[in-house]
Amino acid sequence: MTSPWSKGSNEPVQTASLADIMSEQYAHKLHDKELKQQQQIEKRKQQQQQQQSPPVAAAPTSPSYSDVASTSRDGSQGEQEQWEDYRILLEEQAKAEEEEAESDAVIAQMLQSQFDHEYNEELRRIERQQNKQSKVTITLNKFLRSGDAEFLHDTEAVSEDEDELERQKHDWDRFETNEKMLDAIPKCGFTKLDKDGEMITKHDPQLCEVRNAQRVMSFPPEFPTGDGACFDMKLSNKVFNQLKAYSRRGRADRKEKMATAEMGVDAATRLLLYKLINNQILEQINGIISTGKEAVILHANSDANYTGNNENGHGNALLVAPELLPKECAIKVFKTTLNEFKQRDRYIKDDFRFKDRFSKQNNRTVINMWAEKEMHNLMRMQAIGLNVPDVVVLKKHVLVMRFIGDNHNAAPKLKDARLSVAELSCAYEEIVAAMHKMYNEAKLVHADLSEYNILWFEGKCWFIDVAQSVEPEHPSALEFLMRDCANIVNFFDKRGLANIYSKEQLFEFITALNAETHNAAMLERIHTRGASINQATVPNQLECPDELKPLEYPFELAWEKSQLDRQQAKQLQLKEEEENGQQKDNKDVDKSQTAKCVQ
Repeated sequence: MTSPWSKGSNEPVQTASLADIMSEQYAHKLHDKELKQQQQIEKRKQQQQQQQSPPVAAAPTSPSYSDVASTSRDGSQGEQEQWEDYRILLEEQAKAEEEEAESDAVIAQMLQSQFDHEYNEELRRIERQQNKQSKVTITLNKFLRSGDAEFLHDTEAVSEDEDELERQKHDWDRFETNEKMLDAIPKCGFTKLDKDGEMITKHDPQLCEVRNAQRVMSFPPEFPTGDGACFDMKLSNKVFNQLKAYSRRGRADRKEKMATAEMGVDAATRLLLYKLINNQILEQINGIISTGKEAVILHANSDANYTGNNENGHGNALLVAPELLPKECAIKVFKTTLNEFKQRDRYIKDDFRFKDRFSKQNNRTVINMWAEKEMHNLMRMQAIGLNVPDVVVLKKHVLVMRFIGDNHNAAPKLKDARLSVAELSCAYEEIVAAMHKMYNEAKLVHADLSEYNILWFEGKCWFIDVAQSVEPEHPSALEFLMRDCANIVNFFDKRGLANIYSKEQLFEFITALNAETHNAAMLERIHTRGASINQATVPNQLECPDELKPLEYPFELAWEKSQLDRQQAKQLQLKEEEENGQQKDNKDVDKSQTAKCVQ
């Protein structure tokens, strides 16, 4: 066919059937015809150019499909030979497609075999896991796939490597195997784990020796133990105990290192203080205000930008509103170790609020409970209107409170305050009223009230150090209250204040109980520690003044009082018997008189 853009020709269109048009031979003929027409056109153009210009070498013409076919077949071949070539080409193409299909099938078979192999390995792993410590063995062979034959050789190699690793692991992992054997022993203490069926107990020498070798590895780093897992090391109990005792010799100063250092601010306490600063509760910690037998008091400034949540948006368990956060705070850090105050159990173990949580063996727990006890007592006293510091926050053994003072100057203690006679009288009346209110409304006894635990600020008395305060139901509450009364009365008596209660009168005013009836003074003397051996055997004791003599247990007074109580009980019993006898006699006389009258 000619191009529609070429010049038109007057040649008539030849008719052809559909079969001829669809045949390849007809297509080749049309192609050759078009090539011949193009060659003729090019020859005409060349002839015209040659007439107008000097002769130029003719350009090589593109060979036609028929020329190439004729040249390859040495000139001319028939249509039968051409169809033979086409058949050969088709067969080669079909073979190539078959080879490609076969390669795809091989790849699919390999993938399927790999999947079957991994599936079988997973089943074998589950089987080993189930049969590890079970007396009944199960098998999953019927679920295995048969498509992993291609990997049999690789599986054997992998199994050999695994066996080698297991052998190495057995040599290096003796401790784990020993622990499994010990864990397999039930609570009764014996089991049959030996191959020969012999009984093995938890005290088996071989198991204990391997376990001791394992425990040696957990000794402190400064104790050179070596690597006991790389060889078959066994230690008897005697040798292990000696090594353990020897390893602890170098830690003799551990208590001093772990103790509360630097005036109560050890590493754990510093971490708590850093957290208070990071949580934007405190802005700055300045220094130590005072130290005591149980705690250290630090001065700090609160963060003015605190809004109730820290930088992460979490609350900090503050006990006051953010807008009421005091500008100056007092941080009370309770000493955790090497503490001089050893009698905390008297104040905690019988308090029903902490009775179930008290454990004397854990010192840190007792300290945390002691700080929590002071927080609760302060809040209870503040609820009834007593002057006590406001509690800000409690973190373990660190209690943050309002600072009683101004401009970093702490309020003086009552014993150091310079008071006039009028101020001294007002202080006495305020303290007596506070003791009465504390006992009857707050249901608390201070238990350590003295001029050392009362601050004088802005013309008022502020009560501090209430961690040891107990409730009136405490077995020693009356004894503690009598001691507080004695401390207060003695202080104001020394200051020369007139018209004050005696300790018995103050006790009766607070409790409405008679001190002699409840014998609180004697209870106080009974619980007071007596004289030591050196004091009891010192020469010339008669020459020592009475006020300097140590207190002794009033055994004679208690014995005499008990004898008097017994005599009084006997006298009452005799009187009752006499009265009962007289009533019987009177009844008998009345009966006899009535009988005579009847007769």
